Amino acid sequence: MSYEASQTDRLLANLIRYGRVQSVAGGMATVDFDGEVVSGLTWTKQRAGDDRQYHAPSVGEQVVVLSPSGELSQGVIVGSISQDLFPDAGSDANPRTIYADGTVIEYNKTSHTLTIDASASSGAVLIKCNEANIEAASSVTIDAPNTTCTGNLSVAKSLTMGAGGGTATITGNVAISGGTLTHNGKNIGATHQHTGVQTGGGNTGGVL
Repeated sequence: MSYEASQTDRLLANLIRYGRVQSVAGGMATVDFDGEVVSGLTWTKQRAGDDRQYHAPSVGEQVVVLSPSGELSQGVIVGSISQDLFPDAGSDANPRTIYADGTVIEYNKTSHTLTIDASASSGAVLIKCNEANIEAASSVTIDAPNTTCTGNLSVAKSLTMGAGGGTATITGNVAISGGTLTHNGKNIGATHQHTGVQTGGGNTGGVL
């Protein structure tokens, strides 16, 4: 085979290559192609305009590199392939992302449920915005040992407390307007009355 022919074969073989990421720095990756190490390779992004997305490949990740004209130094990482070291994140039709610390984001198409699970990493979910609205057709459940509201809290309808045997502690003034205030069925509000009312130093009877 002539030199020109061998060079053509080499360039054709390099058009699409599989390798493993050796390192990532400054938005560039170094990839090992079975002993041939090439640095300065970028990777494709879902968006790279006025909307931008960034998710760097991991060290050890198996990647597919497309090299224009077969020049590896000009290659671009166009995708990744699962392997024993980093197996598939799921095995069904439901999209699922597993992060290195164990956090999982997945959507179940059957139950129509979006789940964000950061329990494995003891992490937190932080949402920052100007205004947030949660709309649920049935109910909203907060299951936590403690729940804190740092600002004012307005409740438009009924408020039920202590159903699980808890108690209410209020520090500061309490102002109640309208309606009635009852305890065990007895009116103890502004319009309540007592039995056995008499002048002098005696005590009144119980609340009517």
